[in-house]
Amino acid sequence: MWPFDFFKKISRDPEVGQTRGDYIGCYLLGTETPGLHDASYHSLATTRAALLDDARSFLQGFLQEHPQLPDSEREELQSLLDDLETRVDAHLAGDTRKPLAVQGGTHLFLRPGMRARKKEQGRYLE
Repeated sequence: MWPFDFFKKISRDPEVGQTRGDYIGCYLLGTETPGLHDASYHSLATTRAALLDDARSFLQGFLQEHPQLPDSEREELQSLLDDLETRVDAHLAGDTRKPLAVQGGTHLFLRPGMRARKKEQGRYLE
């Protein structure tokens, strides 16, 4: 039974902030349109604090750049921004395959994943 447990463990992504070779576990925050392969990543944070900073920055920038949003969508995004820590915790504790928020036909997603580690002159930068 042991070899199967080992293979199961190495086939999963590393936990957020943990490393595995040239990869590190991170939070994937981005936008995508269902049915299209158009994911756009706005954060690949390796800590919760960095994730919250990136999410705040992205949401505030989005609201400033899109003053024409319908009031209902603007209020929903502002509510997410106001209660960001609570909503992020609840989302990460639940089904991360569902979007964190929806604006028009675009989904804001947040889920754990992994990315390549940054390496410079033979040393990892994390």
